[in-house]
Amino acid sequence: MKKNNTLFKTIAFFFLIFSILSWIIPGAKASGAEITSLGVSRVSLYNIIEYPYLTLKYFIEPILYILAVGGMYGVLSKTGKYRNILEKIAKSLKGKENIFLIVVSFILAALNSAFGFNVILFAFIPALCGIILLMGYDKITALLVTFMSVLIGTIGNTYAFNTVGYINQIVGTTLNTELVAKIGLFVLSFVIFIAFTLKHAKKNKKANLENEEEYFFVGEKKQSKKSSWPIYIIGFVLLALFVLGFADWKNIFNVTFFEDLHTKVTEWAIKDHTIIASLIDGLGSFGKWSIPEFTIMIIIATLLIKLAYNISLDDTIDAFGEGVKKMLKPAFLVAFAYVLVLITGYKPYIVTIADFICNTVGNGLANLINVSFIGSIINVIFSTISVALTSLMDVEMLYVVQSSVPYMAGLYAESINSFAIIVQAIYGLTMFVAPTSTMLILGLEILNIPYKEWLKKSYKLVLELLAIIIVVVLVVIFL
Repeated sequence: MKKNNTLFKTIAFFFLIFSILSWIIPGAKASGAEITSLGVSRVSLYNIIEYPYLTLKYFIEPILYILAVGGMYGVLSKTGKYRNILEKIAKSLKGKENIFLIVVSFILAALNSAFGFNVILFAFIPALCGIILLMGYDKITALLVTFMSVLIGTIGNTYAFNTVGYINQIVGTTLNTELVAKIGLFVLSFVIFIAFTLKHAKKNKKANLENEEEYFFVGEKKQSKKSSWPIYIIGFVLLALFVLGFADWKNIFNVTFFEDLHTKVTEWAIKDHTIIASLIDGLGSFGKWSIPEFTIMIIIATLLIKLAYNISLDDTIDAFGEGVKKMLKPAFLVAFAYVLVLITGYKPYIVTIADFICNTVGNGLANLINVSFIGSIINVIFSTISVALTSLMDVEMLYVVQSSVPYMAGLYAESINSFAIIVQAIYGLTMFVAPTSTMLILGLEILNIPYKEWLKKSYKLVLELLAIIIVVVLVVIFL
């Protein structure tokens, strides 16, 4: 199998470029639309070694989650039933392939739009990729239907606290601000996306899965007399726990049932001994779970699979280790991408760049033309460029909104609703092609798709989605 290191080289290239820029561009901090220069703060030779170490220190949670998912699939492949399940599902969908692709894409997009699952959904995506590949589709189709559909949910985000919630905290909007426009953006983006996906899938459907050895998550061709039901049950329970645990029931949906239940259960006592509280100490109520809790759930699910299929401890450890080994490179690349977050955090010259793009160039051009509606279009274009650059460097929405977004929010205060949509939509769109995108990295690596090949296949889709985003934003501005 030909080695594919283009993604690593691309991330390394941006790491080098952004480090060099810290020697040239002064950092800045913003107070509304005003910025104060902090002077030049350079990435040193020591920082080049230190930042990767700090990345592992600060961002170890998603890395461990990715590795745990790999380990679980390694054990699943040893059951003798996992591959059989995928093949049965694939065969049962004959003649209904388009329906399956549409439904899976919509569910993943909608879950991320409403709840902000994003990388959390990775636990289930390899199995879905396996089904799609066994149906005869190519790996680009598998990437689109699974990993990329999640990002459609980011573009058209509605209630997810880790996307619109973060934006609202910075720009002062609410969950219901321009909700109709966000739903419209989600629907239009999904329609364009699924049309592109189905067109590609139709052109690239084959009779059988080729180069099967590339895809460890498809599982081994191994027979077992045991029932398939344990895998189904564990999978559905795991999905239910993920939804219940991650959804912010209180802050978004005003539902306090799970928090109240958790309080009652943990306060229940036998002669002043809170036994249950001691047993689940450290586990929060549904709605407050994060990556560590889900990593633990993955490990528990793996142990249940081992018990259900009577896999020996030695075989379980070996299989788990093999799965982790398969995920080492994707996890490493995700960690490498997070190094860029430290550059923007410690060397905040991205604010200076945003000021140049949006204020010096954007507002300067708008003032020169001095036509209101043209000025609005210019501001949309240059704010889009600035948000895309920030998204490339800051990887997660949490760090995007802490970077240059506060400054831009002050600059575009008069059109703050449309700017809030730009932030979420352009962030999601940037993650379609940015080499620092966690979902893109995972998708390209486990499906063994070269980064250049993906860019060639996806650029038309990205341009179509960009056009829709700009149209929706302009409608919000002018209506």
